[in-house]
Amino acid sequence: MSVARTHEHPTLAQVATPAQVRPRTRIALTALTLFTLLVSANLATPLFPLLELRLDITALGTTLAFSSYVLSLIVGLIVFRRFADTVNRRTVLVTALAVTALGTLALAFAPSLGWFCLARAAQGAAIACATGTASGALRALLPGRPALVGRLTLLASSGGVAAGPIIGGALSQGAAPLTTPFVTLAIALATLIPAILIIAPHELCRPARFSAPIALADAPPRVPRMDRGRGRQSPEALRAFRIAAATGFLSFTVFGFCLSLAPSHFAGIVGTDSRPLIGLLAALTLGASALTQLLPLRGAWRLPVGLGALALALCGLAAAGVTSSPALLVAASLAAGMGQGVAFQAAFTAATAAVDPDHHASTVSAIYTVTYLGSALPVISLGLLVERLGLTNAVTVFALATALACGALAIAAGRRRQS
Repeated sequence: MSVARTHEHPTLAQVATPAQVRPRTRIALTALTLFTLLVSANLATPLFPLLELRLDITALGTTLAFSSYVLSLIVGLIVFRRFADTVNRRTVLVTALAVTALGTLALAFAPSLGWFCLARAAQGAAIACATGTASGALRALLPGRPALVGRLTLLASSGGVAAGPIIGGALSQGAAPLTTPFVTLAIALATLIPAILIIAPHELCRPARFSAPIALADAPPRVPRMDRGRGRQSPEALRAFRIAAATGFLSFTVFGFCLSLAPSHFAGIVGTDSRPLIGLLAALTLGASALTQLLPLRGAWRLPVGLGALALALCGLAAAGVTSSPALLVAASLAAGMGQGVAFQAAFTAATAAVDPDHHASTVSAIYTVTYLGSALPVISLGLLVERLGLTNAVTVFALATALACGALAIAAGRRRQS
């Protein structure tokens, strides 16, 4: 009597880790996916002056059209916080790309403000799913390199936001300026879906529980696990998180302005209706922020110095509107981006450094929830202010008020550094 011997073949997930299967290609594809998603969400920036005519809306309508994406993004980040840590990453990214592609395509044919806002909301919900998931995927592909993961996440997201207005302005030069940009990006998003399905093995995209914590020099002290279960945190950790949340809120208040009403305001200062130029001007602050995050800056000085630079730049932006100075506008926009980049990078890395690694994706989503509020509530308030004071006066008040808040936060951050 003979016994047949069976051989069990190990699966890919049993013999390889995510970082061992085409790591560089998958890192690039993950970053490109996050970048393209955020480009699609910000294509409309240089098109808002034209959209005001087609949709018959005022400055308040423009801020509502912009904020519908942000508010949906915030709700999505809250709803999908744990979702990003538990569902297969490939499934999440492919679904997000499909929904965003459909939402972007719908923008091309929006006949009313309501339609436009619904399409923007679809983009926001999908990108909310992808934000934490993409960061978690990068973490799995770059084990033991948390600082690089944070930098890549910030660069891909900030770079996508910055490139959106430029690409939107460039694509709007044809015969259909309100259709071509959205259709083109919808096709680009759809193209990424088969690339992910082919390159990223499904079994290696399951969320993994990481064993090693993140440790950065400027992170607040870690709270013991038993204390975290009871909801207790050290006063220093709470204070650090509050400062980080306030930094994100204020810095994205500036971004929200750049992506909504800035094109009309900047066009008046420069005296042009060129959409590529308007898109470039709106992207200066965003691009400077993204490039600044490439610099390997370290130290607790980054937060107060970055916030102080942002405050001074906002004063310069207010002066540029009053004096109609294009040179001052460009200088202030670049300085604002550099200050924001330094401050937000410091706040982001410090806030995520002490968290449990297996909750990394949900923590990133929580940080962006608070941060993106700055792109919604103050911008809507600015739209209301424009209705009363006019665009130039409203932007001046808005910039000075934000500068004052940045200055106060810089002082608070400096005191924390000394204590």
